[in-house]
Amino acid sequence: MGSQSSDSYAKRSPKKSLPDTRTASVPPAKGGSNGSSPSNDETLRSFYASLLRCRLMEEQVSRSSSLAAKYDFVVGYEAVAVAAAAALVAGDTIAASPRDLAALVAAAGSSEALRSDSGICGCHRAALLGFTSLSDDPFNTGTGIALAFKLEKKRRVVVALGVQGASLDGTREALKLAGSGKLPIVYVLENGAGDPAYAPHLKPVSLLTRDGGFPGVIVDGQDVVAVWRVAQESVHRARYGGGPTLIDCRVDAARDPLAHMEHYLRKRSLWDDRWREKVQAEITAGVEVPNR
Repeated sequence: MGSQSSDSYAKRSPKKSLPDTRTASVPPAKGGSNGSSPSNDETLRSFYASLLRCRLMEEQVSRSSSLAAKYDFVVGYEAVAVAAAAALVAGDTIAASPRDLAALVAAAGSSEALRSDSGICGCHRAALLGFTSLSDDPFNTGTGIALAFKLEKKRRVVVALGVQGASLDGTREALKLAGSGKLPIVYVLENGAGDPAYAPHLKPVSLLTRDGGFPGVIVDGQDVVAVWRVAQESVHRARYGGGPTLIDCRVDAARDPLAHMEHYLRKRSLWDDRWREKVQAEITAGVEVPNR
């Protein structure tokens, strides 16, 4: 499995580019493929705004006794969901746990998802995508949706977000099916590699990609730009018949993706404190969750 970050991605050797196994012809992706930068400054700013939206929602939910027990979230892990959602287009699907707060907010772009009562395995429309599929088993559920897209000959893609700490034992057959059928799906796993409690993930991830016959990529899960670059290329590959990819996002709550993205913007002279204040005010005005 390869490893990527926003600082090293553009310098990688062509021999280490994302494998395009058994693919007839996949047209080049636009704006971000092959290690290039996002296509415009607004894309970079939108990443920060989405990270901030997730963070503010997490803070609101943590103060709500009725919601705090309903959702799973770790402050500092927002970059994975934000980047995955940003790589998709209208009509695509995110498969995620109904408890994955960051995924819900990133896909919906508002607090609408929190007010939905769709329940386990329910689906609700998201502002940014066609549907968000809610399931306690997003890898298997996402594979089924991807199979439906394939059979219907729809050029749509599923991104399945694996819940941190969840067992991968029950996904092996689904991943083999996705690999053999070249299903249009990207599996994204949050992997707390720095935490010994999650060390069992490391071996199964490599074995699953090997058994499935498709590529796996290790990426810095705190770097939203790095995750987006890999996700965008993987989604493009899946959309045009290249089959699945597994993205292993190494996350560490001690590192803040918001601070990392602010530094990224400052280095490119794209940061403005007044812009940040305006964005926060706009997001805060739309964040309405119960306080009890």
